[in-house]
Order: sequence, then C-alpha cells, then structure tokens
Amino acid sequence: MPTPATDIANLYNILGSNELSRLDTHPVELLVTLRTISEAIPPAPQRIADVGGGPGKYAFALADQGHLVDLVDLSPGLIQLAQAEQDKRKATGKENLLQSLSVGNALDPTILHHGTYDAVLLLGPLYHLVDKSERVNAVANAVRLAKPNGVLFVAFVSIAAHLRDIAIREPGRLIADKEFYAKYLQDGRYEKFKPGVGNAHSFHTQVGDVKSFFADNFADTLELIELRSQEGILGGSLDATLSKSQPQVLQAWADLMYEKYSTGEEYLGCADHLIAVLKKRSL
Repeated sequence: MPTPATDIANLYNILGSNELSRLDTHPVELLVTLRTISEAIPPAPQRIADVGGGPGKYAFALADQGHLVDLVDLSPGLIQLAQAEQDKRKATGKENLLQSLSVGNALDPTILHHGTYDAVLLLGPLYHLVDKSERVNAVANAVRLAKPNGVLFVAFVSIAAHLRDIAIREPGRLIADKEFYAKYLQDGRYEKFKPGVGNAHSFHTQVGDVKSFFADNFADTLELIELRSQEGILGGSLDATLSKSQPQVLQAWADLMYEKYSTGEEYLGCADHLIAVLKKRSL
C-alpha cells in the first residue's frame, strides 16, 4: 500500500519545531553530511536541488557556501519555517538566499526542472516511503533532475537506530510487540499510530540492503561512490553532548568521524543515518 502523503505532511507540520532544532542537537550528523557533500561536488556555485529538505538546515548551509539551492518539501509547515529564515535573511541584507522554496512531493516528477542540477539531495524522503516501488520512484525522479555526471546524496535510517532507541527508552516493547518486531526486522516497515501525531509511517534498512537497492534498480544509471555513516561511530545520540562543546572541539570530533569512522564496513552499523553518494552515469 502506498505511503499516505497527507499523513507524513501532517506529522511534520506537528513536529516542525523539533525538526528545526534536531540537527542542533546532533551536530556531528550535520557536519559530516555537509563535508560529504562538499567533498563530492565542485566548489560553489553549483546548482543543488534539496528534495525533502524540511526547514532548510542543509539548504541554507549550502547557500552560505555560495551554492544555488532550490528547496522542496512535502510539509507546508516546514516550508513556512524555511520561508521565515529566508525572510529574516532578506531583512538583514544577507546575500546567500535560497533560489526557491516550494511544497512538493519527491514522488512527483514535475517538482523541478529535469537535467539542470549538479547535485540532488534526497536526505529525508526515503525515511518515510514504506513501499520499495516508491523509493525507486523517488530516486528515479532525483536522477532525472541531475545533469549527466551530477551527484546524488540519498539518506536512509538504519534499523539499528530504532532498536537502540527502544532499548534505551522502552526495552519491554521487544517482547510486548513481538510479532510486530519479527516482521519489522524482515522488511523495515514501521507503521504505527502515535498519540498526538497520528499515523507514523517510516522505513528503516540494513547496510547491505542499501547497496543491493542501488545495484538491483539503478545499475545502468547510477554509480555508487561511497556509503557513509552520517554520525561515524557516534550514533544513538552519542554526539548530543558535543552540541555544548566549543566550536573547535566539535569540529575536531566531526573531522575524526568523517576521516576515520564513517566509511569502514565495521563502522556503518553504528550509524543512525546512512548516506549514499552516487554519480549519474553519462549515457
């Protein structure tokens, strides 16, 4: 059954403030991901599509580097938050603005112009597309947006992340919801009703399944350059205390995670989030 887009939009309309601050409390994820992007694309200005980019934390950070960024998200509430930041920047005379902001669905092939982007970010949509056909469709749309030899950045949530979370907060759920978790560990589908936020549809995956997803569905159009842990070995919110550190201390930890602990097979399982870096093949 396809993922109800209205449920996901409503979820993020409710969780907007949390989404705005999430990367402030997980700074290693932010810094490692930004470095991953910067290392994989030429220097600014590059044209970048941030599809499913929420309130624009990455979009504005990349604009600050001089890139030309178009932001799209399914949630009107999150786009409103991004627009508020855009308006604030305009009011203070800041030059590095987003090129455009719009409400749109990663599954819609008409959201932006095809073949015009040096890089396409798909850092959120695959978290919530529970049917494989939808995930294939979202990536295929991102491929269409990219120029030949353009770079895609596609993020996934690890099954290990959710297991760590319930082990810390509600360990009894593994037994109380035994049948649910037996199925979840097989297909990664997390579909539950959460009081106060409604239906929560999300998809979580294993490291090996990320690689096979691209090999099975995009071997002719995409080359997988690397798969990286966005937190290094500091998944499970182990980077949270670093948000209170001095900038140079935080940067030193982020650099260590990026350089030593984010691409080795033995470290990928430590991730909450995995980012695949792919190049669009020239036909």
